[in-house]
Amino acid sequence: MRGSTLAAVTTAVALALALGACGSGNGDTDGEGAQESGQESGREGAAGDGSTDGPFGPGCSDFPSEGGGSLDAMADQPFATAIADSPVLGNLADALERAGLSEELDNAEGVTVFAPANDAFDMYPDGQMDDLLKDSGRLAYLLGYHVVASEVDSSELDGGVFDSLNGGQVRVSGSRAEYTVDGYATVDCADVRTANATVHVVDMLLMPS
Repeated sequence: MRGSTLAAVTTAVALALALGACGSGNGDTDGEGAQESGQESGREGAAGDGSTDGPFGPGCSDFPSEGGGSLDAMADQPFATAIADSPVLGNLADALERAGLSEELDNAEGVTVFAPANDAFDMYPDGQMDDLLKDSGRLAYLLGYHVVASEVDSSELDGGVFDSLNGGQVRVSGSRAEYTVDGYATVDCADVRTANATVHVVDMLLMPS
């Protein structure tokens, strides 16, 4: 079941990337929302309260135990800087830079990022991904869907509907054992902290509807 679902979603996202990401260039990803911490998310009044016990999930072991890109190092740095040297989120760091969003996310206060791991980018055909990476407008629109303008930790994920920076809504279900985003992406490592963000690492790119 998981394999067939993954294949279907991969095909759908690849097609959407090829067609132009359905509405890119609408100006909604200039990120003004990211500058205002505590904005309302889809779950009214939701904001991370820091009550969790730290990062958890099978993907957390992929981060280095120390040094640049480690979970400890990331906690002291703003988001884009924190992932720049990450062996887990390096592709996302590159995509944010190409989209012109790195500085914005470093300066944002109190955001949540559903951060696609490197493998999430690698599962799509090189030609389509290369075209996307060259189109900063489409790329910013897609990546804006992964960012929520308030901090949401794992205790608030189940049943949550969260407003993303590009105007879409991210839906999460599940439990600490496994959270699912938009019905197909799995959270591999939840509650990663940076100096200005809560990060949930996901195994697929999220596709705005």
